Amino acid sequence: MRLQKILLGTVMMAMTAIIPSLAYGQAYGTVATGTLNVREGASTDSRILQQVGVGVPVEIVAEQNDWLKLILKDDSRAYVKSEYIAVHRVVATAEVNGGLNVRDYPSTEKGEIIGKFFQGDEISVHYKVGDWYKISQEGFEGFVHKDFVKEEMLKYLPTKALADVKRVTVTQEQFNKPVKPQSRKVQNTSVSKSSGLGDSIVAYAKQFLGNPYVYGGSSLTNGTDCSGFTQQIMRNFGISIQRSSGMQYANSGYEISSDNLQKGDLLFYGYSGHVSHVAIYIGGGKIIHANDERTGIIISNAFSSGSKPFIGAKRVL
Repeated sequence: MRLQKILLGTVMMAMTAIIPSLAYGQAYGTVATGTLNVREGASTDSRILQQVGVGVPVEIVAEQNDWLKLILKDDSRAYVKSEYIAVHRVVATAEVNGGLNVRDYPSTEKGEIIGKFFQGDEISVHYKVGDWYKISQEGFEGFVHKDFVKEEMLKYLPTKALADVKRVTVTQEQFNKPVKPQSRKVQNTSVSKSSGLGDSIVAYAKQFLGNPYVYGGSSLTNGTDCSGFTQQIMRNFGISIQRSSGMQYANSGYEISSDNLQKGDLLFYGYSGHVSHVAIYIGGGKIIHANDERTGIIISNAFSSGSKPFIGAKRVL
């Protein structure tokens, strides 16, 4: 019990809170039928734009009756009937006064409290079991009661039987307490002695372009999320950073101004000052990052109007 008390006091410091944005999608899933017609509008009378095959990842940004509006892998928008999409992750928000207990098992009697969410915190929800949702957030996972998590897309998630659900195993790494971010800034006239290392990091990271995004994953080849990607890339060069984007921002390196970026710097994004995404700067105003299930590991503009707002940058080299 002493360990649980320690974990409870530190777990939410490892989590981040943002306001959901349609630019980054409300839900993610895959095509669940052999050949699917995707249409210009939410009607069988609408023009067929293309056909997509089973297993193709999609980003779901809106619903209209029993139709879903998707962003496809080629970044085009289209509509399909909801029955043809298998939804596996919904971005939802905590709606609770005080704190929402996160448990290691979907039961108030049998589940130990391992953390808390607070009003407005972003949660990834994966399935429903009874009156509970299985949730995760960058390496942290658990169960929360359904009454305190709200998002229209939740109704499309699969349901599991209690007998098929295992108790969550909590690792100490998930609860390392972040410290206050260092405030030291490098002046615009400074030149990093690590620029050569930055070139090597960028070259190494580019080897994994196109590989899949897996929420909570840490495999550069089989699937990783944004912070797993940055952690594993840096680990290859003997640089240790923590698991979540929020903890990387809090604990790693020192602050860099946006006009003094160098290759290998970490760039952080989110809403209302709460970090929820991290990328590696590769020069020329570009970043490489594990973006989402639809796009995987890609190169993007570092400061794009269609992305989450930039919060800050840290140099860890």
